[in-house]
This record gives sequence, structure tokens and C-alpha cells, in this order.
Amino acid sequence: MKNITYLFSAIILLFVSSCQKLDTYDLPNETLKGKLTDASGNPFITEQPNGFQIRIIEDGSTQPRDFWGMADGQFNNTKIFKGNYKILPINGAFFPIKDTVKTEISGITTVDFKITPYLTVNASVVANGKNLVATYRINQAIGAGKISAARLLITKWNPNPGMNYSDKSILRDLSGVLDATIVQTDYVDQITGYVESGVTYYARVAVLSNNSLGKYNFSAVQKIVVP
Repeated sequence: MKNITYLFSAIILLFVSSCQKLDTYDLPNETLKGKLTDASGNPFITEQPNGFQIRIIEDGSTQPRDFWGMADGQFNNTKIFKGNYKILPINGAFFPIKDTVKTEISGITTVDFKITPYLTVNASVVANGKNLVATYRINQAIGAGKISAARLLITKWNPNPGMNYSDKSILRDLSGVLDATIVQTDYVDQITGYVESGVTYYARVAVLSNNSLGKYNFSAVQKIVVP
């Protein structure tokens, strides 16, 4: 019986020892951060999630790792193994980056990218009585696809209106309008009879050009506080 007990104890010690050896591997704790801006240095405004991703590929590997960026064009990943990587932004409403960045990720590594959004939109949204009124103008990059739609997106309380989250939205179909006319036009859209006293609204305008990902470009979020 004692021999069996000793044998069982030895097995347990061997198992614990093996587990301890497995735990000696370094955890991924290097940081990659940065931002996406246009040629003028303006932040790339998008939504979260689904705005854009950063792709990293470690030297010697063919397996990419992707993570999501933030709505203001910034990105920050604190769980990366130290090593040399190829890095590029993907899956956003901007022209593909031709040249990837190659760098070592060690400690806190910052990499910024200049991108060209398909569209940019300047919008102002205000409360007018019981209505929310949006005034906006769309600008189109050379080579972007046909401008097909604009959407006014509204949320109550939540500061992150997007294509996957809005309490109220309206669509303007622009598919039958020449792009040359669109970019010279100040558009006004409104949601009527919606404003309530004591409610905070968040609004933005999303615009779509024909692109393979079906991604929208966005205006900055507007906060409307109704007393």
C-alpha cells in the first residue's frame, strides 16, 4: 500500500513539474499603436466595430493576425509577441495601402499610416423644435467609386451611432445623381417629430461609394443636448 502511495505521489509531482515548465513561456506583452490620417493630417473617422483592421505578419510566417482599430482612426494592441513584422491597415473605407511597414515590435512601438478615404463628409446636426436637421457636404477622392447613398444616423444617449447601431435613420438615395453634382451640393435631411425634452442625441452622416467591401465613410459624431 505504501508503494502505491509513493508511486501516486511521484506521478503528481511529475505532473506539477511539467505544468510549471510549460508556464515558463513569455506572454505576449509588446504594444503596437498608432493612427490613420489623411494627407492633411486629419484623423480617419469611422465606426466601431467594423471600421478598419490592422494586419500584422511576423517574419517567417504566412499567417496574418488582424485586430480592430478605433472610431477615431487610432489603434492599440498590447498583446503582441516581440519580433519583426509587416504591418498594414486593411478592411476600411479607404484605398488599399501599397507599401507595408516593416519594423520590430518591441516595448511600445508606434506606427502611423497615411491613407486616402474614398469620401469625406462635413456635417452639422442641430435640434429645431421637434426635428433633428442635418446639413452636410460630401467630398470624393479621385478614383473612388460612384457615390450611391447617404444616411443620417441618430442614437439616444449612446455616443456611437453607426451602420450596426442607430435608434433612427433616414436614407438619401444618390445612385441616380451625377457625382459632379453631389460634391457641389449642400444637402439637408431631417427627422421630424422626434426630439424629446431632456434627451441627449448623438448623430452623424454616413456616405457610401461603390467599393468591394461596402464600407461607409462617416462624419464626426455630433452631440445634441435638448433641455
